[in-house]
Amino acid sequence: MTRPLLGTLALLVSSCLSVASPTSTAQTDSTALPSNVERARAILREGIESKDFVIRKEAITAMSMIGRNEILLMRLEGFLHDKNVEVRLATLHALADLDSPKSEGVLRQTLEGDKTPEVSFAAAKVLAGFHDPAGLDALREVYEGKRKTRSKILTEKKRSFLDEFHSTESAMMFLVGKGIGYAPLPGAGEGFSAISSLLRDPTVSDRAQALLILCRTKSPESRRLLGEALHDQDWSVRAMSAQIIAHTAATELRDSLLPLFEDKNQKVRFRAAGAYLRLLVAAKQLSVTQETIQ
Repeated sequence: MTRPLLGTLALLVSSCLSVASPTSTAQTDSTALPSNVERARAILREGIESKDFVIRKEAITAMSMIGRNEILLMRLEGFLHDKNVEVRLATLHALADLDSPKSEGVLRQTLEGDKTPEVSFAAAKVLAGFHDPAGLDALREVYEGKRKTRSKILTEKKRSFLDEFHSTESAMMFLVGKGIGYAPLPGAGEGFSAISSLLRDPTVSDRAQALLILCRTKSPESRRLLGEALHDQDWSVRAMSAQIIAHTAATELRDSLLPLFEDKNQKVRFRAAGAYLRLLVAAKQLSVTQETIQ
């Protein structure tokens, strides 16, 4: 009985592998279902080839879940020329998730050639994530009020920064992994809930978003921009500045937060107070386990 049993098990394992393996040969039997891999590809292919732009958007969004490879990137990059603005934006969001420097060339073309402000702004943000000079220059123009970011083409509600990604986790990966230069402090909270709450707010301005990306790492320019931003007329720029100062442990700007303790906007006031205490921890002037809020 042993040999027949082993033979049966071997046959079962072989059958399972032939179905599950992505590289398995397609069955020639016309009545057999195609492999699961081919079925998945066919679903996405049908979506991106749809004449309905809403369906194309959804399929493009799902494609970013696969993981980057050259064929996928080339297919997605082609949709940067789609006639529909929302499809082009969905493509940029997908490319932001895939985070491939190989897309920089077509992103620059989109930044310079797309006449829709929302699209060129989205391209600038992705490029700035690669430290691309063209993307950084465009964001400086946005922050300085010299570059348009909105048009009347899109009538949907204002999007938040987190809408540029397909999950809070992917946004945090962008900001922490290659974006904002987060400085961890032993014993201190990471503060991700505070920054994600701010980024989820659709009333946060495009200038505040530009500031976040421009100042994600420490540099003389970022310190100058953050110091000036604390006095900006836009509440979201002030709040974002306080948030970045905390996350990058910019202790030299700690006392600059004090005027914001009297800010009329509670989102600014609370973040300034939290940032100040965090920087005291960073400077080892306060024991986080003994006194935070008395």
